Amino acid sequence: MVSLEHIPVLRPSLREMEDPIGYLSQPNVRRLGHIYGMVKLVPPEEFKPPLSIDEETFKFKARLQYLNELNISNRGRLFLMKQLNNFYMRGKRRPDILLSKPYRELKSAELVYYYDLLIAVVRFFNEDTKKEKRASLASFSGRKRPLSRRFSEETAVPAASDLVLVPLSDIMDNVALWKEVSTTLVASADELKEVFLTVLAPYYDFLQRKSGLYGDHVSLMSKLIYTEEFPKSLLHDSDSSSDDDEEEEEGCTICQKMSHRSKTILCDSCDKPFHIFCLEPPLNDVPRGKWVCNNCIFGNGYYGFKEEDKYYSRKTFQELCHDYDSQTWPLGDKLQNLDALEILFWEKVNRIDKSKPIRYGADIHNVGPGEMTGFPTADYVPPGVLQDNEDLKKYAAYVKHPMNLVNLPSAKGSLLSVFGKKISGMTVPWIYIGSTFSTFCWHLEDQYTLSANYQHEGDPKIWYSIPEGSCQKFNELMRNIAPDLFQKQPDLLHQLVTLIAPYDKRFQEAKISCYKAVQYPGEYIITFPKCYHSGFNTGYNFNEAVNFTLDLWLPYGVEATRDYVGTGKRCVFDMWELMLTVLVEYLENPKKFDEALVRRCHSELLRMFNLEMKTLDQLACVVKTQNEATGFTRRHIDDHTQLDVKVTVSRAGSYDDEYVSGISSDDESDGDDDIFCTLCKTICPFAFVAHRTSSRYSKRRRLHSISPAEWNHLAEKGDMEVLCAQDYFKLVERAEEDGAAAASSDTDPIEQFKYDELYYIRQPDEIRDILKRAQRKIDSMLR
Repeated sequence: MVSLEHIPVLRPSLREMEDPIGYLSQPNVRRLGHIYGMVKLVPPEEFKPPLSIDEETFKFKARLQYLNELNISNRGRLFLMKQLNNFYMRGKRRPDILLSKPYRELKSAELVYYYDLLIAVVRFFNEDTKKEKRASLASFSGRKRPLSRRFSEETAVPAASDLVLVPLSDIMDNVALWKEVSTTLVASADELKEVFLTVLAPYYDFLQRKSGLYGDHVSLMSKLIYTEEFPKSLLHDSDSSSDDDEEEEEGCTICQKMSHRSKTILCDSCDKPFHIFCLEPPLNDVPRGKWVCNNCIFGNGYYGFKEEDKYYSRKTFQELCHDYDSQTWPLGDKLQNLDALEILFWEKVNRIDKSKPIRYGADIHNVGPGEMTGFPTADYVPPGVLQDNEDLKKYAAYVKHPMNLVNLPSAKGSLLSVFGKKISGMTVPWIYIGSTFSTFCWHLEDQYTLSANYQHEGDPKIWYSIPEGSCQKFNELMRNIAPDLFQKQPDLLHQLVTLIAPYDKRFQEAKISCYKAVQYPGEYIITFPKCYHSGFNTGYNFNEAVNFTLDLWLPYGVEATRDYVGTGKRCVFDMWELMLTVLVEYLENPKKFDEALVRRCHSELLRMFNLEMKTLDQLACVVKTQNEATGFTRRHIDDHTQLDVKVTVSRAGSYDDEYVSGISSDDESDGDDDIFCTLCKTICPFAFVAHRTSSRYSKRRRLHSISPAEWNHLAEKGDMEVLCAQDYFKLVERAEEDGAAAASSDTDPIEQFKYDELYYIRQPDEIRDILKRAQRKIDSMLR
């Protein structure tokens, strides 16, 4: 195993720890963060905040982790084995085939995984397709492009490319193909062809013919798999719900309705119900024998962690960890050689055979006093501290200390405080209670913010970091290993469920920079923007983590907003509203923020606002403009209240429409105050369009006063789409193109948009005024 360089260890003084944002903003520290992605902070010996947990009330559930399934290659292989068995089960195509292993042993004693073989075949043809697409884009660049395409290129990262499946007849006798596949898999071409012919060919042919129904270059997965409210993993270890009664009451998976029981069929793989007339293509009658749904044959790519039903206290979980360790390492020498322990961890991850589950108390976000954080707080003081005045004085100092992770997000210089609201897991810490080999998978922090992780007690935590300079290489490697999984789950790397060892040969060949850290009690790990990180625990430990920002973060936050459009990941907060808030605060107090930060906020916001207004102006002939949506409480320029503190919650039953009754004011308690685009999932920055997709909504409705949560609820029900300017323009453009293609039709393509309405989240004139006033003040400061 190659050796990884360790990240830098910084030792700030007590005085420097009083200004953590200033300390981390120093040029030398920022440079280290850029190079390594992470740094370790070791506080002075005197800094020892006591673990302040209410042992009587603090309880948590543990998630179950099967390490072999977290390996990206293993998961693709296990998924395909299940999909093949489901395929052959449906209609009794090949009752003799029931795969128990995801591989075939060849005569040469080599193993070939069915998944690796299938991907190698598909990749051979898709490499040519990528070249054709690049050539096509190059030739297209000289022509005038539609506005929606220009808008997309300027603001968003493109989504993952479609996988193109060529006809089976193009595969079997393709000499060049099998030569390349033989080289890739290091096996005989004849043996590989035989495996493909006997096991994979019928399944591949089925996929190809199904995808052909939708055109050669249309995403297979987006047409053949369907969205599920409660998806299940094909590996059956990660059901999203353990409530059997809830699942018994589940309606049709496609339409969610519980009617037509006699026309309902159950999938013999996932047990989910379907109306036979909702299927594509629909069935005339309930078929006899085994029947399997599309998601179980094609695979939806879903994977998640199952959570135990029981609750642990800190003490009972610690005892469980001790029992496991004493049985596995009876001599108690587990931590004597961390390198050997690390090798064993990755062996367990790389082994495809399932092992016993590992328990991890991750993402614990309790809210009660003595349960939210392990740091001292004013809400809870441990009984022992109350008995000693000197201890109580020290405790009070830690309550207010900026390196207390409860305070760090709002420390001087961190932008997250300007929202005036708490975001669980970002501005409010989450607790992590580890056991031996429990793991946190590769991921980036939400919206590319910085993070701080503090270990209160326990055994070491091993960390790995991929700095921003290798981000793109890492993304490409993971997508190259499992392209189908990313097509089905574009935000896979945001789901924290996927691993690859930094010691993997493919990882090394991709020339990805990776560094290592060992975190002990009393130490902080700081991750910098756009740093992929992962790791595992070497035993019981108690950590917590929170997010914060430095001035250097702002362009990364803008980049994340654009990148999320390509993967469909939702933003946690509105980046544009944050920058607008900075400008408003700057107008009131010019010394509050660094001038370079203010200028960057102004330029980014101005660029985005002008682009949005230009798009909306060109839609004026299509969409009706409504007044500002009054379901929002937004700060006006001359107010001295906090911007965006609270969303106005309308009273239930105050509308003339039944379709808003599905959500009550209680659902607003989580701070959901953003409107999300139905298609790209981005937060609509300044305005949105309500696009009616159902005849139920053909009449004008009073929608301007409903809250953001209710808008999002309407979109989720499917009778209405809430669209950002970019996606709405694309919709209109496609309708015009379709109308031009069918010129003989009497139907006006714009007719479908006649009931659509534009809503401003904040009036454009107000934003223009803020931008102009901020520009004048910036100019005056430069004189």
